[in-house]
Amino acid sequence: MAFSDAKTSDRPNMEESIAELEEILLGLKQNLGCLHQKIELLESKPELQSSLENLKRDAELRASSLEAEVERLREDLTSIRELLGLNVDK
Repeated sequence: MAFSDAKTSDRPNMEESIAELEEILLGLKQNLGCLHQKIELLESKPELQSSLENLKRDAELRASSLEAEVERLREDLTSIRELLGLNVDK
């Protein structure tokens, strides 16, 4: 009998869970709709697209510059270690 009692007590929890999942699904559908609207807006404005492209190019140039600087710093560090007689292989 304890087994049947457990089933009846689980039912409200299951119904509550289903209701919560339906609310989450509704929220996700609303978010999806908003995202579609924002994408359409972005695609309809070429000045935004060109601005985004410019920002992307600028970010890529900065990343390349930083990578080159890091490489130079590593070379400098190796040179300093050699001058100080430290083991470079470590």
